[in-house]
Amino acid sequence: MSYEESLNNITSVSIRGKIRFLLLILGACCIVTALSLKHSITKRDLLKYDAHQLQENLKTKEQTVYDFLSDSLQVERAKQFDQNERASADFIKSYSDKGVGLLVYKNSELKFWSSFNVFPADPKTVKEGSSFESLRNGFYELIKKTSGDYTLVFLIEVKSHFDIQNNYLENIISKYLSPSNSLSLATYSDPDVYGIKNLNGEPLFEVKLKQGASKSIYGTIEVWLWVVGLFSFCLFLNSLCAWLVRKGYLLTGTLLLAVFFLAVRITDLEYGWFNHQFNLQIFSPAIFGESFFLPSLGDFLLNVIAITWVVLFAYTYRDKYKVPDWLAGSKVGGIVLHLILLLGFSGLAFLFDQVFHGLIMNSKINFNITNIVNLGWISWISIFILCLVWFNVYLIGNIAMQQTLQLNVTNKERLALFLAAFFAYLIYRIEDGFSIFFIAYALFIFIMGWNIYIRKNKFSIGIFAALFFCLAFITSIKYLRFTDEKDKSKRYNIAKKLGYADDPKIISSIESLEKAVFTDAFIAEYFKRPVLDGTFDLEKHVNKILLGGYLTQYEYNLYEYNRQDSAISNKGGVPLSYYKDLVKSGSVKVPESRSFYRLNYTFGYQNYFGIIPIFVDNHRLGTLVIDLKSPQYNYNSQLPEILVDGKIKGEEDYTNYSFAFYNSGRLINQSGKFTYKLSNAGFKGEVGKGEVIRDTLGYTHLVYMPANSKMIVISKERVSYVVRLATLSFFFLVFIIFSVTLYALIWLIKNIDESWGGWFNINRSLMINANKILYKTRIQFSIVLSVVATLLIVGWTTYFYIRDEYRKQQETLIKEKIRKVQLAYEKVVFSSGAIPDANDQTEADFNQFANVNAAYLNLFDTNGNVRFTSLPKIYDFGIIGKKMEATAYIYLKLQQVSEYINPSEQIGDFKYASAYAPIRNAENKTIAYIGLPYYGNEADYQSKIGLFINTLINIYALVFVAIGILAVFLANQITSPLTFIQDSIRKTKLGQKNQPIQWSRHDEIGSLIKEYNKMIAALEESATKLARSERESAWREMAKQVAHEIKNPLTPLKLGVQLLEKSWKEKDPNFEKKFERFNKSFIEQIDSLSTIASEFSNFAKMPDTKLEKLALLPIIEQARNVFTNTEDAEIYIFNHATTELVVLGDKDQLLRTFNNLLKNGIEAGNLSDKCVIKIRIVQDESHVFIEVEDNGKGIDTYLQDKIFVPNFTTKSSGTGLGLAFVKQAVENAGGTVGFKSVTDMGTTFYISFPLS
Repeated sequence: MSYEESLNNITSVSIRGKIRFLLLILGACCIVTALSLKHSITKRDLLKYDAHQLQENLKTKEQTVYDFLSDSLQVERAKQFDQNERASADFIKSYSDKGVGLLVYKNSELKFWSSFNVFPADPKTVKEGSSFESLRNGFYELIKKTSGDYTLVFLIEVKSHFDIQNNYLENIISKYLSPSNSLSLATYSDPDVYGIKNLNGEPLFEVKLKQGASKSIYGTIEVWLWVVGLFSFCLFLNSLCAWLVRKGYLLTGTLLLAVFFLAVRITDLEYGWFNHQFNLQIFSPAIFGESFFLPSLGDFLLNVIAITWVVLFAYTYRDKYKVPDWLAGSKVGGIVLHLILLLGFSGLAFLFDQVFHGLIMNSKINFNITNIVNLGWISWISIFILCLVWFNVYLIGNIAMQQTLQLNVTNKERLALFLAAFFAYLIYRIEDGFSIFFIAYALFIFIMGWNIYIRKNKFSIGIFAALFFCLAFITSIKYLRFTDEKDKSKRYNIAKKLGYADDPKIISSIESLEKAVFTDAFIAEYFKRPVLDGTFDLEKHVNKILLGGYLTQYEYNLYEYNRQDSAISNKGGVPLSYYKDLVKSGSVKVPESRSFYRLNYTFGYQNYFGIIPIFVDNHRLGTLVIDLKSPQYNYNSQLPEILVDGKIKGEEDYTNYSFAFYNSGRLINQSGKFTYKLSNAGFKGEVGKGEVIRDTLGYTHLVYMPANSKMIVISKERVSYVVRLATLSFFFLVFIIFSVTLYALIWLIKNIDESWGGWFNINRSLMINANKILYKTRIQFSIVLSVVATLLIVGWTTYFYIRDEYRKQQETLIKEKIRKVQLAYEKVVFSSGAIPDANDQTEADFNQFANVNAAYLNLFDTNGNVRFTSLPKIYDFGIIGKKMEATAYIYLKLQQVSEYINPSEQIGDFKYASAYAPIRNAENKTIAYIGLPYYGNEADYQSKIGLFINTLINIYALVFVAIGILAVFLANQITSPLTFIQDSIRKTKLGQKNQPIQWSRHDEIGSLIKEYNKMIAALEESATKLARSERESAWREMAKQVAHEIKNPLTPLKLGVQLLEKSWKEKDPNFEKKFERFNKSFIEQIDSLSTIASEFSNFAKMPDTKLEKLALLPIIEQARNVFTNTEDAEIYIFNHATTELVVLGDKDQLLRTFNNLLKNGIEAGNLSDKCVIKIRIVQDESHVFIEVEDNGKGIDTYLQDKIFVPNFTTKSSGTGLGLAFVKQAVENAGGTVGFKSVTDMGTTFYISFPLS
């Protein structure tokens, strides 16, 4: 290793150490800051922050109002709003978005209103200036200004207060004032409050923090501080464990990381130091909860992330984990370990099964993936968890299979073990419940094993597409199975509930109702003076009590009786004796109630009645009977969503079900869209059990028998094959997106350099990678990209077109509906002559008219007041005021339009469309306005758009898969001629006879091949000439070299012979000694000539290579043994290979190769230092790499380009053929050779061979 490299490594280690230290400091600082923020920011501080924000927002709105009132021109214009349609419309448009409403009175008569939400009972009771008032549906700041006969009252909503709450109606501080939703109005008894004042400094109201309110902006900062701190600390520990692994402490580093994450999760689950810090929905057990280890979805996610981190760490250093030598060499041990691995894969399958089962069965998460648009972020987190679980399965399998490569087990034996285990388990499952899940999972394992064992883990889009398809298939199968199980469980619980005699919720509601009636002063006053107050007011009053709770869904009737038990009203009620006879005939007393009973012979519905005596000062004034009857079980669909209690809707959503009730084999009641038979001949069941039956009409029926003669059938449509295919395509697309995103993230992390040039390195890497993209890949990418771009453009355009068409269709439908209703009601008016007065009969007639037209209807007088409504609850609850919508009134009253469609009317967060039209009498004079609120239009629109988008996504997913397959096929078809030409060119050998390429088509490829064949012919001729010329040149050079090398020993031989001849002739007495000395010299010179001849002979024989499979390590050791006894030389072998190294080569050539390298290393040693040669051996999946490093003098830079040239040498003696021989021998074995040399530091030769 060079000095510069050593310095760089030291610097790199130093930088990594500093980064680890900085990560530790960052993590500690973030966590300490989060803790200090939590303890330093008190509830008082939070209250002050949020209340100050509310105060400022309120001041802004007040300033808007006062700016308006300070402008006399604006005030005068406001007085004419009821006559100036343009000015009034502009005001509504401008100020409604600011959350400011306006009421204009003239002599206490309301002339203009900008919103129909709420109206003060009497403007005279509102004080001048600013005041805080409680109105019917909330709390408002009222700003009143009187100008002559006119009174202007501005309304700024502070807090809504509805009698019923759901997704659209919430009792919260106005979002215009407090977006954090952490405040509520305070009462006099609340300790920690913050006073809110108006612009004049006068106190209006006080606010307090909600119970369990989040910390708004501080809470968000605290969450992110914890996340960043923990992530930094995890990175620090990960870096530390990686350092341990690189130092050789593999098990210590891995176990330390695993123990850390295990300790973090266990302590968090036990003590809640992290998950209980924040009031986040994801940590709520109401959404998901299964066990101690999985108490919430957030903990589930953290557990999976922790496991993924540890598994990824192990996967990163998988090549460093070694199997013990005794196990690696044992055949039996290898087979046993493979069997254990297969059991481990079975365990992973069971784990996934449990994970998915828990996510669906033990949660309230919306997993309706057929309606992707309505999937919330909680649902997507659950899907992300599934992706992580499968990712872990793949990584663990990859790690395990990589380790088994070290075992003494062949691929055939692995396949035999796999097939044996698979068929054994398959036979077992056939007898114990077969599922295609196991076949798909086995195919997933097989593909992964084939890629690792056979293809050496090479990347292939086809392989990963097959893996994704298997995973998507497995997941979709499990999804359909678990959702079916959950649906069966839900239907079974519904059936048991319907079979119960008493519903606990109903009992509780009846108890509350009874107490309310006993203590209600209005009812007592009514029975004191029934004639004066009237039955109508009593029904409205009791209606509010009934509709305030769970009894909203029940139909009811009220009957009042005096002291003599005679009916008070004249509406034709039932005699009181009828209900007393029901009690005597065996009606069941409702538990915890003094006056309510349940009919005991009902089935398919529940019928309760209460005989409530009314007492005042212990004197009975009369009796009130309340008769309650449950409706059909799809009752929620009969009311607009805005009137459905959120609790009821969440717990009892029977929209997708049909119900049938059979008694003694005969149908007595049914609801839903499925048509049942009059007898239950097609349904069989057992008492107390739920049996699922499939029919040929595409339905599944759950049959439950609460008793021998009673049967409840709950039916639902089966999942169609189209939906099953859509489920498969959805998960396939999700896994592809997840893997592509993950791959891009990993690529980005790996390519960002630690230096400032990180982004430059990314750009450079992109350019390099782009240049390496194959032509086939370019074609595939171009086809897929063009089709995908086209589909996206078409899909986007289609979406906007369909969206607009749906809106137009809805508007057309509403127009047609309002016109029909208008004409029909005008006929009623023509027959009666005028709009009737409001009473019980006229209200019933209007309701019947609305039912005939299958619509909710409102009738307004010419002043915009409600006369009749088919949905009185929306007014009785005070959800909106009893006025016509302001903009509609302006258009019909002032602009005199024949109809008006408001596509975006809004109540709370509930949006809907409404249509309005004037009602004219026989004289063609407008006498009223009729309104048709289409409460279902937004839900209908969202449903259609959602269905369209889901269908589009599912179709596109399948199209993407088909296009991907088609792209691969077309690219292969297009590039097959190029591949064919490539193979032909690869076979082309210079100096040999090459066959021309045969191509029958006359196309561009044919022209190319024709030119290629011409080139081959010309090349062969040129090659022959060139070879001849090179041979002549080579032989001339060789002859020169041979002559030179032979001349060197011949010269001393000639001189020696001449000296011997002279000594012989002169009879030299020392002739024998001289002869002996010259004889030795002659033998040395002859040996030199022999050596020269052998060197040239060996080099000439290089093409005659005999390739055979050779164990490389014994050859290297044999070469080392040759030089073992060499003085001042030490040779070390460092073998890092994990398996036997077998290469294809010539044994003699390879042995002489290493002999030459070792000899050169020894000869290049410095005389002053001991020669040390280090041989390092490493391997990957396909190659072995050898480094031969010496500490000699090195090779001068200007000589390094000629080092492998024949006849070149840097020594005073030698032929210069040694390293040329090395290069030729290595290349004959399919390998490569190179070197790196630093003067006075040494030389390192790098050799690689492909493993055989």
